[in-house]
Amino acid sequence: MQFNRTIDTARSILVALIGFATILFAVGCGSSSSPASPSGPDSLVTIFITNGVYSPNPLTVKIGQRVNWKNNDTRAHTATSPGTFDTGSIAPTSAADVPVAMNTAGTVNFHCTLHSGENGSIVVQP
Repeated sequence: MQFNRTIDTARSILVALIGFATILFAVGCGSSSSPASPSGPDSLVTIFITNGVYSPNPLTVKIGQRVNWKNNDTRAHTATSPGTFDTGSIAPTSAADVPVAMNTAGTVNFHCTLHSGENGSIVVQP
């Protein structure tokens, strides 16, 4: 009888662990196109540059949020949207000096002026 009770206890623990793992997996698998970040006005969201790729891309923000770029690459990059913003050169392993406020709804396309083909976009929602 002791053996059966031990097996029942082990099963109960296993079922509890599977349930807990399922909950953790469900919470961690959101459908957002950007990493978890504050969404209030004036909150800061970061776009990372790694191996010549902007991420997340596209980034979705709300009007009023600020966006900054962090260069995780080994070479300099820019984030430039002609007539809207230009981060200037962002040195390797550093961030842009001034975050950009997204104050108008719509899609903002940007690119790296140093490397053709490096493009990104920010979707600004009301």
